[in-house]
Amino acid sequence: PTVKPLNIIQNLVINSSNEGDIILDPFMGSGSSGVAAKLLNRKFIGMEINPTYFEIAKKRIEETKCQ
Repeated sequence: PTVKPLNIIQNLVINSSNEGDIILDPFMGSGSSGVAAKLLNRKFIGMEINPTYFEIAKKRIEETKCQ
């Protein structure tokens, strides 16, 4: 596991996509890219092989409030 602060992921999303674009993360982990996508008005597709991390990511993304 690696820590990826949300503000760094948000900067990557902002600099590499536009609002309404789809963000793909095939190694979703705890879902930081999904949270960033939701906060920045992007669509998101995430994949995670580990069921525990998948459930963590799912909960984080669902609980994220859009701005």
